[in-house]
Amino acid sequence: MKLQQLALFVGLSLSALSATTLSTQALASQASDPQTVFSQAYQSYLAAVKADKNVQQTAKLAYTSGKAVYGKSDDNTANLAINYAKAIKGYGDELNEQRFALYNEAHTILAANHGKLSIETIDALLGQANYTTSAYKAANFLEQVIDIAKTQNKPKFVADMKLEAASLLAKKFSSKKYREAKNYLEEADEYYRENLPSSSVEQIKANFLIAAFAEGSKKYNQAIERLNNIVTAFDDNLKYDHSAELTAHSKLVGLYEKQGKSEEATKHCLAIAQMVPWKESQEQTPLYRVNPKYPVHKARFSTDGSVIMEFEVDAAGFVKNPKVLSSEGGSAFEKSAKAALEQWRYAPKFENGKPVSAISQVQLDFKINRH
Repeated sequence: MKLQQLALFVGLSLSALSATTLSTQALASQASDPQTVFSQAYQSYLAAVKADKNVQQTAKLAYTSGKAVYGKSDDNTANLAINYAKAIKGYGDELNEQRFALYNEAHTILAANHGKLSIETIDALLGQANYTTSAYKAANFLEQVIDIAKTQNKPKFVADMKLEAASLLAKKFSSKKYREAKNYLEEADEYYRENLPSSSVEQIKANFLIAAFAEGSKKYNQAIERLNNIVTAFDDNLKYDHSAELTAHSKLVGLYEKQGKSEEATKHCLAIAQMVPWKESQEQTPLYRVNPKYPVHKARFSTDGSVIMEFEVDAAGFVKNPKVLSSEGGSAFEKSAKAALEQWRYAPKFENGKPVSAISQVQLDFKINRH
């Protein structure tokens, strides 16, 4: 079994501050000095990043106190704004607006200080693209990023920024910017395939995104080919398991099942079972599920239902012998639940490194949309 390797990298955009040794008396006398307040706030931020705790609060204080020291037009203020934007946790329009405002502030400063086509503006442009609500603006910010990358005379950097643009547009604006995203992806992929090894992070990312585009267009064979490239890259070149390999196996299970190729799916079910969670014994894990169909005649009466079922997951991850333990709503729900369950696939239970059959239970709920 391969060894798992994990790596953590934290980047800070603010340049390092010079350390100054002060006596206790001097510290007390300068407690309200803006530079001292900022220095203390920034050190607290660095400590919070290292501990991965209270990063947002300390980033905010470093930003506000730093702005008082450096002013509204200094690079350090811009970098502190970016740090704060990246530290904001949570979801929602209000938080996204806050992030966008910080990235916008940073970009305004950096563009004024270095020029609109300066490499210093790239982080701020990517941040604005990520948090704008406008597909048009996002595409415009990303086009600027790629134009800047081209000025650096580094083809790989250009490809990386195109992949970044493709990923962002596909994730947030696929319905409006599908063509732009696909074009950027194909151009980045072409460069990676010609210049980088198949095991490179860039190729793996590109393969995932191309597989997603292909699956969305129901080009399942193309998606399968790219995902198998990922699996092969890990098996042939890397001596440890990785979440990307796990994800590729999982997606392949679903794609093969959609094509009715259960034997091919089984290989990946077993591969996942041997990987997760990187130990000799583990419980069965669901990989591919089909939602039960709501019985047509029940819809006329707006009836809700639920079915609790027990079933066996065999050593290959197939569902066997499903039986109803209890149900509400009638036999039609039971029949639909059983039909769906029989199509599910699992990574089987492992004991002492070997796949074994196991018993599971699940509750399937049927609710009709009344709106």
